[in-house]
Amino acid sequence: MLVPLSIFGETPAMTGEIPERKRDAARTRGRILAAAQKAFAEHGYAQAGIREIGALAGVNSAMVLRYFGSKAALFEAALVDAIPQYDGMDLRHETFGARLTEQFLDVVLDLRAQAMIALSASDPEASAISARVMKEKAIAPLAEWLGPPNARARAVRMLMLSTSFMLYTRQIPLMSTREAIDSDTAEWLSAALQDIIDGR
Repeated sequence: MLVPLSIFGETPAMTGEIPERKRDAARTRGRILAAAQKAFAEHGYAQAGIREIGALAGVNSAMVLRYFGSKAALFEAALVDAIPQYDGMDLRHETFGARLTEQFLDVVLDLRAQAMIALSASDPEASAISARVMKEKAIAPLAEWLGPPNARARAVRMLMLSTSFMLYTRQIPLMSTREAIDSDTAEWLSAALQDIIDGR
């Protein structure tokens, strides 16, 4: 959004100051996204309502729609926001399988994106959004990082393996996290991921 030149001199863009109204809008948007992620990750797309999401965020349903326009648009924005970012992580190919496995073994790992996708898979609209977002925000950048040969297929295999591992060990309550993730399993996952990264 362009900030008009002020007749009184410096504009907020020049000084780096953010008007209070913009700060409030950003905080409100953030609260709505967090509430939507919680609702969609716990109840799925069909069962999570705009009114309930607004209540979690401390706003009314009209405010939710004012910011996002529709439930589908809110789901997409919440999913994009929930996709993990690995800023600052060592991205060298030769040891990335082991480092990624370390991330998956973190007991406080954020699984909102995976839960949102899994619990909303039965809804055609949400499923289509999930597929498009994952292609654009996860598969495409991962394939670019992997490089040839067969970069897209390898990216898909990495996501399939990673997602199933995280969902099984964290969200399907067959055993505790510590029981599910022993050293042999961690070594297997690390080696399997590294084989995909190396194109084997």
